[in-house]
Amino acid sequence: MIKKILIGVIFMAVISSISAKESNIYVEKLKNGATLIVKPRTDTTAVSLQVWFGVGSVYEKDNERGLSHFLEHMLFNGTKYTKPGEIEFEVEKKGGIINAATSFDFTFYYIEIGSLYWKEMLKYLYYMTTAPTLSEKMIEKEKPIVLEELNRHLDNPKSYLWDTYNKLAYKVSNYKHPVIGYRETIEKFNEELVKNYFYSHYVPSNTYIVVVGDVNKDEVIKEVKNTFGTVSGKYYKPPEVPLEPPQKEIRKKIIRKKQVTRAYVAIGWQAPPIKSKESYVASVLEYILAGGKSAVLYQKLKEKGYVQAIYAGYMSHKGTSQFLFYFVVEPENVQKAKEKLFEIIFDYVENGIPEDVVENAKKKIINSEIFAKEEVSNDAESLGYASAVTGDVNYALNYIENIKEVTKEDVDNYLKKYFGKNNYTEVQLLPEEQ
Repeated sequence: MIKKILIGVIFMAVISSISAKESNIYVEKLKNGATLIVKPRTDTTAVSLQVWFGVGSVYEKDNERGLSHFLEHMLFNGTKYTKPGEIEFEVEKKGGIINAATSFDFTFYYIEIGSLYWKEMLKYLYYMTTAPTLSEKMIEKEKPIVLEELNRHLDNPKSYLWDTYNKLAYKVSNYKHPVIGYRETIEKFNEELVKNYFYSHYVPSNTYIVVVGDVNKDEVIKEVKNTFGTVSGKYYKPPEVPLEPPQKEIRKKIIRKKQVTRAYVAIGWQAPPIKSKESYVASVLEYILAGGKSAVLYQKLKEKGYVQAIYAGYMSHKGTSQFLFYFVVEPENVQKAKEKLFEIIFDYVENGIPEDVVENAKKKIINSEIFAKEEVSNDAESLGYASAVTGDVNYALNYIENIKEVTKEDVDNYLKKYFGKNNYTEVQLLPEEQ
């Protein structure tokens, strides 16, 4: 009990620092361990209500592969208080949007609605995420639907490319397994397994309720305490995800599929976890390389005809992340495009990046963040993601300030530290040989 009280005192200190800096954002740890985040806004009549859980496929055991995603489906199959389909019908009848997403590190459920109906929608999210119908009958009903989704996933060559990439890139952590899981595990899901997983992971201490938009803060607090605040459950916090050993070799695989007419190539290097200060440097580097049509890869590869399309980015995780490059090209030009890509990357590794290029990338990120958060859904997502994945809402609140602090030296050091000619993962998806 003393330990829990101390944790509460520490958390309240965090709340005070947030309130001082962001007076329009309120964060409270409820008595049962759930976290409430409210951001009232007067510039809109919309409200985004989101419930985040610090649970995703990376925390699944071998017999649970795909269970986080399966539960995403199950939570739409009726609750203790509502029939299957009733909540979706009521949300859409009032012009709202309801959906969910499952990833490696998190799961979240959300409703976007006009401010007139936010209380009713909060109640529906409460029903879905705390009292779902997890009966054997509903599990068996949902299995064919999820298995068909798995079939579509497996039939999609690009999905196969990314599944293959993750299996090559990850040897220790569960990022090597697809979020959707495997047929052999999904077919064996039963009521006992599903309920045990739900009631041990989807608990108050692992729950983050985010409300952003045209609301009164005190009314939100009252409603949340009367709903989510009444839920009990055993304490659970996601464990640390093990880091991968530093990669010291090239891992490469070539896939051939008859459905493919062009070449799709993914190349990536290990990158720091999302909670690392270096994650901000990786984000700046992403914008330098691929932040729009003025970015270097678009100008030097796409515009000059080396590739038909090119993307790059920092793919953040709680554990070891990836800095990925992905391009589309005619099969006979794969090697030429790869050589040109490496020429650009390793010129930066050896010679550094001009300071004005770094500063321009930082400005792009800041502007992008500002424009994105005009949408209440994006604003809520940034707060929910920060809380559920990094464990600290300040990650979102301080993001722009941390981007501003990235220097040319930081980017140059990052390039030298992570990018080598013999420590990357590569997967090529090519047409079948004639």
